[in-house]
Amino acid sequence: MKDKKKRTKYKKIILKISGEFLGKKGKLFDQDAIAYTADQIVDIHWAGVKLGVVVGGGNIVRGREIAWLPRVDADFCGMMSTIINGIVLHTALSKRGIPIRLCSSIEIKGMTKRFNKIEDRKIFEGGTVLLLVGGTGNPLFTTDTTAAMRAVELGADILIKGTKVRGVYSSDPEKNPGAVFYHRLTFTQAIKKNLQVMDLTAFNICRENNIKICVYNFMKYPLFDIISGKNIGSFLEPGGRHD
Repeated sequence: MKDKKKRTKYKKIILKISGEFLGKKGKLFDQDAIAYTADQIVDIHWAGVKLGVVVGGGNIVRGREIAWLPRVDADFCGMMSTIINGIVLHTALSKRGIPIRLCSSIEIKGMTKRFNKIEDRKIFEGGTVLLLVGGTGNPLFTTDTTAAMRAVELGADILIKGTKVRGVYSSDPEKNPGAVFYHRLTFTQAIKKNLQVMDLTAFNICRENNIKICVYNFMKYPLFDIISGKNIGSFLEPGGRHD
């Protein structure tokens, strides 16, 4: 794969993926899906792109779905599940021979160090893939917000959100077959149309810091197609001719 290095449109990216991609119905983990995810990451690394991966924990625990626990406690359970997924991905990537670092917003001695913006940005710039887990380290925030924060802190060109659908629609395409697909939008247009691109805090962080967002079908299209500039998914960007 080392000869994969090609010219790419984006040089520094944050990839946000749901933990649901790593499991399947009735099982916490799906080895085929884990291998697919790891291979996508490896391809990007050998293309010479700096990559940070924010992983969710939905295959194990979604904090907001544990109604019988106080919200704060439930969210901490969710954050711990992202760390478990990070360990699983770290193992898969280590076997593929690329430099990888597990960075958590919640330090677990002997396993994960706490994310450090100065130290980890140097490692990121040096080409090591960062697995960014533990959410923001605080309850009441989603992993979308984590991805937006890390995109700003690491100086990413773009935040790429892998989903189960083609991109951004006027409404849920799984519930409304007539939903309109949007390929390119400005942040202002997305707000006016009340589109649910990601949680509002994450969206505003990207908007205020001019971080472009791409939303695409993670399991259908290679991540390399996105970073090489192919016409796939939905793109949200600041201002310009689309306003």
